Amino acid sequence: MCPTEKALLGIISASPFSPISPFSPRGPKSPLGPWGPGNPSSPLFPFRPMGPCTPWGPIFPGGPRSPLSPLFPLRPAGPVAPVNDKHTINLLMFLY
Repeated sequence: MCPTEKALLGIISASPFSPISPFSPRGPKSPLGPWGPGNPSSPLFPFRPMGPCTPWGPIFPGGPRSPLSPLFPLRPAGPVAPVNDKHTINLLMFLY
C-alpha cells in the first residue's frame, strides 16, 4: 500500500461517518455487523434483550424494558439497585 493510500485509509477510519470508525454513529464494523449504540444487535444498544453490555457483563440484565430487569418498575420484587448505582438509588428514594 502506498503512503497516499495509507493516509486516505487513516482519514476514512478517523471520520465519524466511516463504518470502520470507532466513533461512527453505527459503531465499528465487526464480523457480526456494526456494533454501535444505534444497532439493536449491538452490545451497546440500550434496549437489546440483555441490555447494554460492559466488559463485566450486561448493565441491565433483561434490558430496562424487561420485567426481569432490576430497573423495570413493575417487576415482581420491585426495582432494585446495585449499591454503587447512584441514579437507581435516587430513583428508589424518589419512589419511596
